[in-house]
Amino acid sequence: MMRFAQLVLALSVAPLLAAQTQFSTDLLAMKPIGYWPLHGNANDASGHGAAGSPGSNLTFTGAVGPLGSGAAPAAVFDSSGPSFVTIPAPSSSALNLDALHPMTILAWIRTIRQTPGDMIVAAKFDPQAATGWGLLVDNGSLGAPQAGGRLALVFVSGDNLTLSVESTISVNDGGWHLVAATYDGSGKASGVRLYSDGVPLAMTTVVDNISAGPIQSSAPFTIGGAANGDDAFEGNVNEVAVFSTVLTPEQNLQLMLGAPGLRRILGQFAFGGGWASALYFSNTSTAALTIPVSFTGDDGKPMTVPSIGGSSQAIHLEPGASAVIEAPNVGSLVQGYVTAYLPVGITGYGVFRQSTPGAPDQEAVVQFAGVGGQFQMLVYDDRNSLISAAAILNPSPVATTVGITATDENGKVIGTASVDLPPFGKLATTLRSLPGLEQFAGNRGTVQFAVTKPTNFTGSVSVLGLRFNGTAITSIPAGGKARGDF
Repeated sequence: MMRFAQLVLALSVAPLLAAQTQFSTDLLAMKPIGYWPLHGNANDASGHGAAGSPGSNLTFTGAVGPLGSGAAPAAVFDSSGPSFVTIPAPSSSALNLDALHPMTILAWIRTIRQTPGDMIVAAKFDPQAATGWGLLVDNGSLGAPQAGGRLALVFVSGDNLTLSVESTISVNDGGWHLVAATYDGSGKASGVRLYSDGVPLAMTTVVDNISAGPIQSSAPFTIGGAANGDDAFEGNVNEVAVFSTVLTPEQNLQLMLGAPGLRRILGQFAFGGGWASALYFSNTSTAALTIPVSFTGDDGKPMTVPSIGGSSQAIHLEPGASAVIEAPNVGSLVQGYVTAYLPVGITGYGVFRQSTPGAPDQEAVVQFAGVGGQFQMLVYDDRNSLISAAAILNPSPVATTVGITATDENGKVIGTASVDLPPFGKLATTLRSLPGLEQFAGNRGTVQFAVTKPTNFTGSVSVLGLRFNGTAITSIPAGGKARGDF
């Protein structure tokens, strides 16, 4: 078999967990007027004393927050009961911003359901007077199509919408996103900017009539719903912050770079026993960047890669530079997956190669993907000697059961299966070999992977599909969406 050449990398030794505290450090340096991490409570970490009261249905049940397993659990919002957070904000409160005052509202969110209407992320809104402002996800009640999941900043005065600016893309996909809205106080919709994951979003203006009325009130500031429970958020919200200034594009990007929301996964990394793997990274930006990379075995435990002498490494790349981490086909089979934190400007992909005596080597090139969610889907084709396989992994810190449903090309269910995965664990298998999926052979259609346990949205699934035909390996992209049937 052709073996990969060993390349020498310039590697930094920055701790992989440093980014998990850098986000809060950077945010507090930007002087918020309120900051609620929602790490097990509704306390205000800004120093302004605006502590909140969690609703009786709000839980902190072990879901991994955007700052990773080193941070406290994420807040879980559920519309089946009052789960919104209430923060007193009388007329004299700094949070009672008016329509001509600069502001920034940001939060990490992960949606669970694509409910119709709106889902409030954070708002200062009086339901009785129908007056205030809010950052929300529009699923069809404003300007978005049904289940559109667009990020929006809105002002309302006396039940009249005076400002509504929305993104043109969805943030309602079941993954973690750092969302933000800034407004420069100009009295015009053109003064609004929306961000997701540190990147400015394309926007559309639905209403631009800010001068039509005031938006101040004595109503509380709320997280995860309105003060009367309407427009409840479904999913997780963390790291909510409000500023009486406009955060710049550079500051929004800085916050994103300081958080593990940049986490990306390569679902298969194998070496030995006929397999070799490699990772390729390049820096297309104009600044030096560091890429933390870690390797996890199928058992959920750290996996040692001989070429780096451990289970993790941080790669420092100067502008225009590239690097490779290789694991040649030596010894018995070791397999797992890769987690990398890819800043904006870094591109990366993986290559793995199988060697079988008497046959040409088979090789696949796979892009890094997001960390998954509650649901993933693949399109498969197991006809004419084709064989579909999947790396099914649990990127969460809780044991997870994944239900698998296969349909043929007419949408008819032809089999179901279930796999149990330990925390951070993985299973790599041909799909037709799973009990209940024997009808895979000779069919084509879709296969769906959904978290069935735990039922409190703390588990997660990420899937990498592969197709073999005896002479080549092809990767199959997985798609995900927020579930609406839990």
